[in-house]
Amino acid sequence: VSASDADAGKNAHITYSFGKMSAKVLQKFILDAENGTITLQEPLDFEETRGYVLLVEARDGGGLVAHCKVE
Repeated sequence: VSASDADAGKNAHITYSFGKMSAKVLQKFILDAENGTITLQEPLDFEETRGYVLLVEARDGGGLVAHCKVE
């Protein structure tokens, strides 16, 4: 995921995190807080779970937050 901020300096720095999700989902995915890259932590089994919805937050240095869903 990617977010941008028109501010300068410290307020322009964006960090990424997962929103509230089940522990089962959180154990399968990793989110890089600095660049927003989502990677698998363990294999997915389509027969076990057909799909995932990841809730991602992007927060700037001034405390403003944007949300998105990744399916």
